[in-house]
Amino acid sequence: MTKKILLIEIGTEELPAKLLSSISLSFYKNLNEELKLYTIVYKKIEYFSTPRRLALKIIDIDTTDKTIEINKKGPSIIDAYDKDGAPTNAANRWAKYCGININEATRIKTKQGEWLFCQKKIKQKKIEILLPKIIDIALKKIIIQKSMRWNVTNEKFFRPIRNIVILLDRKVIKGKIFDVFSNNFLQNHISCQEKIEIKDAKEYPLILFQRNNIIADYAIRKKTIINQINKISEKINGYIKTSNNLIEEITSLVESPTALLGTFKKNFLKIPKKILVHVIESQQKCFPIYNVKNELFPNFIFISNIDSKKPNKIILGNEKVMDARLSDAAFFLQNDRKIKLEDYLMSLKKVLFQNNLGTLYDKTLRLQILIQWISKYSCINIQDAIRAAQLSKCDLVTSMVCEFPALQGTVGMYYSLSDKEKKDVSQAIQEQYSPSFSGDKLPSTMIGCSLAIADKMDTLSGMFCIGNIPTSAKDPFALRRLAIGILRIIIIKNIPLDLKCLINKSLSLYNIKYVNDVIIYNKIIKFFMNRLVYWYEENSYDIKVIQSVLSSQLTEPRDIHKKIQAISFFQNLEYSKSIIQSIKRISNILKKEKEKITGHVDIQLIQEKEEIVLFSTIKKFHTDTKKLFQEKKYKEILLKTKVLEKPIYNFFDKVKIHHSNIKIRINRLILLKKIESIFTKITNFSYLY
Repeated sequence: MTKKILLIEIGTEELPAKLLSSISLSFYKNLNEELKLYTIVYKKIEYFSTPRRLALKIIDIDTTDKTIEINKKGPSIIDAYDKDGAPTNAANRWAKYCGININEATRIKTKQGEWLFCQKKIKQKKIEILLPKIIDIALKKIIIQKSMRWNVTNEKFFRPIRNIVILLDRKVIKGKIFDVFSNNFLQNHISCQEKIEIKDAKEYPLILFQRNNIIADYAIRKKTIINQINKISEKINGYIKTSNNLIEEITSLVESPTALLGTFKKNFLKIPKKILVHVIESQQKCFPIYNVKNELFPNFIFISNIDSKKPNKIILGNEKVMDARLSDAAFFLQNDRKIKLEDYLMSLKKVLFQNNLGTLYDKTLRLQILIQWISKYSCINIQDAIRAAQLSKCDLVTSMVCEFPALQGTVGMYYSLSDKEKKDVSQAIQEQYSPSFSGDKLPSTMIGCSLAIADKMDTLSGMFCIGNIPTSAKDPFALRRLAIGILRIIIIKNIPLDLKCLINKSLSLYNIKYVNDVIIYNKIIKFFMNRLVYWYEENSYDIKVIQSVLSSQLTEPRDIHKKIQAISFFQNLEYSKSIIQSIKRISNILKKEKEKITGHVDIQLIQEKEEIVLFSTIKKFHTDTKKLFQEKKYKEILLKTKVLEKPIYNFFDKVKIHHSNIKIRINRLILLKKIESIFTKITNFSYLY
């Protein structure tokens, strides 16, 4: 076995920062799969990525020539030869496909009959020939949503590919991928046109660092950035609130990171904190520095992509850019504050919410009505709720939000607080968009929760009314996210809202002609239930439990959640299997009856001791759980079903259900029906058999 080191580096124009990690990982996984397909073995694969390169280093790859055994079953003997014994067209085509003469084929017998069979050994192509093809396939298998075309071949990738290195130890593997010929010259830093010659694959990635401080290893580069920003912040007795998303993005933007400290004017600290942090982090991709009191320093740390001999010039340039952005924010703030937040309300009449759904002003009016209705269930101050809804969209027409759209809600909160609005009202304005992504935190106030539900429900209803319904491939208005957000708030905040009532109330606020509310309602409720199944599966609940509860057509998420939790708990109890088997047996017996079993148990028809015990146990169970059912405490109810286990077992063991006396038989069936009704009030247990 001959073991070597294989280096592959794909030099590109700057790759999208937010996708760099996933692109690199996909390339690694795809190449791994292709090598396995050709039974090429190796010790391990190391992968690297910078904004301008994707690289893989395969350690101890086996380059020995291989022999492959091919086994191919052909047509049956009946179909392979005609009545004269001559090969049919089907047999000849199969032989040609296998690369053999029909006379070279053997036969194989199976239970289904006798078949033509081809068994031969061939030499696999040399690895030097296979590698370009493998790399090409691995790159093209990366899923690309937004791609670019840049040459005559019309092939697509995230960004144009400019250079390809394929080096097996010291040997350059010749090939052409994406119309680029392979070589042994690595792409250099963006500031340097001269390429870096690499003579041996083992030199990678150290040679990049030695020549131009390029850190090809993503994890090392990220760690380097964190260490640098922490050291700088500590020097001025501050600290960094590490935002992993920001660090990941910056790591994907640079390949020779150097952290530098910049300063901005102290008067910019008067800008509300969240707005200031947004400009520094999201707009400028820099790190704000905090003191022990959680206050901001008039400083920021930025990551340069070059280790300059004149860092002061770079610092001065970044300070000028930061000053311009913060000056804009300060100007917008000053301009916006000439009037109160509520004075922007009439301006919403000029802003379209969505075609055929009116303006943002129309949406605001609907939100006020909807949140007033929701407030009955969320136990909040109705006037405060209406006020929050009234002000909720006003910041959308401010200069600040027009310049920094991501600050919608946050700007409204600051402006309303400045206008002496109630704290809960102001906080709700910010929280109306939460949760905005998977795993995002929920609104902290009940007014915020109510406004978030109203806002999301209004959008969802409107979009369904005009036919903007998500498909399996597209959801341009993020309606799935809105539905999950509504469900999470209702369930986690324990709000007794019924989706049926919520949807119908929301639909009633839209005055759209030719829309059948019943049809739209059915589409929306089905959409919610599908999202609910997805959410529970994501949280590792058993699909059988989910289906058992949802099969009852429940529409109150809080009740659904309690049942799913209770049944999931019940399944892990020692006696649950026995109870479930008993329910199954009872259900099968009752299904066989042609007539519907109804009525009350006749005490005078009870004869056997086991019958009496079961009847008494059921009666006591009903008494003990009546209040629990009213309070929907399903976990406690299922715990009490333990008392039914033994009486049900003894009943089946000792009592003959199909008695010769028809009245006694019916009476015993009614007794079983009483047991079944206990459990059907909780869920459809047939899914759990």
